[in-house]
Amino acid sequence: MRNLIFATSLTIVSLITSAFITPLPNNENKPTLATYTIDKTHSFINFKVNRFSMVDVVGRFNEFQGTVTFDANDFSKTQAEVTIHTNSVYSGFTARENAIKSPAFLDVKNHPEIKFKSKRAYEKGGKKFVVGDFTLHGVTKEIVLPIEMKGPFVDPTRSNTIAITSKITINRQDFGMKFNRKLKNGKPFIGNEIDIELNILALTK
Repeated sequence: MRNLIFATSLTIVSLITSAFITPLPNNENKPTLATYTIDKTHSFINFKVNRFSMVDVVGRFNEFQGTVTFDANDFSKTQAEVTIHTNSVYSGFTARENAIKSPAFLDVKNHPEIKFKSKRAYEKGGKKFVVGDFTLHGVTKEIVLPIEMKGPFVDPTRSNTIAITSKITINRQDFGMKFNRKLKNGKPFIGNEIDIELNILALTK
């Protein structure tokens, strides 16, 4: 009788314990590769170019879209594709924006988009790089983007997010923007080098 009571007690304790203790999930086989969509409201694509060899003009593009495929366990699987709409260029001064949109520079009528499509990704010396085809003003060239990444992170909106930052300098002459007017002192009206800065937030639900 005592043995029966003892066995019954053990069974009850076991049932109660199993009700309150949940085994930890096995994440060994959980997929880490995911495709994230750029969140335009929290992302910025900015540029900077020198004017009259004196001061830098800073602007941005307001309309763009793209995706980033990322594996937290294998950076080499990273893929990215971005499209920027050239007519959305903004610099805070309408006359300057019209000049940037003109055939002398972006020529938005004939080249409505700037595109980047990755080809490979790698790590070197503790830093991350994405190589891809960059198309600007109808000219496509391979570029290497040095990038910094944060995430994945589940934010308070329950979105799974990653953050990407990158800075690169290109020469506009390499992309067919041949405007080359000089000042009286021989210095250029507009610099050839364009600094591009990316601050990207991408998410997946």
